[in-house]
Amino acid sequence: MSSRRRRIGGLVVAGTLLAGLGAGQQVQAAQPEPVILIHGWNGSPTEFAQMEAALEQAGHPAYTIDLPGEENVANAGAIRDLVAQVRQENGGGKVSLVGHSMGGLSARYYLKSLGGADATLSYVSMGTGQRGYWPACLLAQDQGGQMCPTSSFMSQLNSGDPTPGAVRYTLLVSSLDETRNDVIDGVWCKKEFPGVAHADEPKSQVFINGVISALAGTCPS
Repeated sequence: MSSRRRRIGGLVVAGTLLAGLGAGQQVQAAQPEPVILIHGWNGSPTEFAQMEAALEQAGHPAYTIDLPGEENVANAGAIRDLVAQVRQENGGGKVSLVGHSMGGLSARYYLKSLGGADATLSYVSMGTGQRGYWPACLLAQDQGGQMCPTSSFMSQLNSGDPTPGAVRYTLLVSSLDETRNDVIDGVWCKKEFPGVAHADEPKSQVFINGVISALAGTCPS
């Protein structure tokens, strides 16, 4: 597993004293949580360059992950390892996960089966077939075939509670996504944006704005 880190922000501390505070007292602003960006099937971390920059401008330390392959369980293990690293570098607090397409399934497996819900504040998916994607049935299981709606992977992912923990789950989709109507229980926010090609979602300004809004606790309008 490899990751690419664009910038790590430190704690933001106000540089002046407010009237009425005693000598030596300072106001420390809460730093937005780190965000890990997870690409999809045959994707690349470079797809997130514009989103990384926007997240950093909003104060989030932004990381992207170069997934080891097209098998979700192995990918989830790589996400777990990067989350541990990111938390160590940022004071041990929770992180948020943003996954595009199949990356959203890898992230959900991490949350459900690898204990990730305890370390995660928000989960945001973009164009993820939360109930699978029928064309993937033609692929080998370790080459994306786990996305087949009838696969054991999808059955396990959506059995029981598909959105475990105190995680805020957001699903962002395009009107052009074939899986745009997928629904799973426990979702906090679902929003459809018109006319964005699936491959363009990570760099689309409306999706970038939607991600930042969801991370701030506001369902995109």
